[in-house]
Amino acid sequence: MNKNEVVSVLSQRTKVSKTSCERVLDEFKRLIFEECNKGEQIKMRNFGLFRLKENKARKFVNPQTHRYYFSTPKRYVVFKQSKSAM
Repeated sequence: MNKNEVVSVLSQRTKVSKTSCERVLDEFKRLIFEECNKGEQIKMRNFGLFRLKENKARKFVNPQTHRYYFSTPKRYVVFKQSKSAM
């Protein structure tokens, strides 16, 4: 299911316009990213947990040239579903 499908279903179920549903969904996403970038976690009871995860920089080898390269550390938001939501 993509974003447009989610917005359509939400607007049908809540009897709210699609543009309003899309704005709410965009603000929810922005809130998650902003809070996670501050180092905060977002816990939603019976739904799950949003948090920031970091990958460390690592070394890898190009098998054709045998040169060593280093990847940059990456940060991304992860979601862990709550056990009661299953």
